[in-house]
Amino acid sequence: MCRWAKVSKSGYYAWRNRPLSATAHRKEELVKLITYFFEESEQTYGYRRIHAELTQSGVKASPDTVRRIMAVEGLVA
Repeated sequence: MCRWAKVSKSGYYAWRNRPLSATAHRKEELVKLITYFFEESEQTYGYRRIHAELTQSGVKASPDTVRRIMAVEGLVA
């Protein structure tokens, strides 16, 4: 695989073992919160209401980010 991708073995393992970036970590946390609020609403809240719930909880995220995450996760009201 490394020859096919034209990367060194040490470079691949360094990349694989690297910790999550701050952005990836924040996204994971947002996914958990959005899924929680979606399930609590009995799968009736769309991205606007989920965004309002996040805002009330003190979590900052744009409506577009919430909409994108819900689409990727397959959370449809």
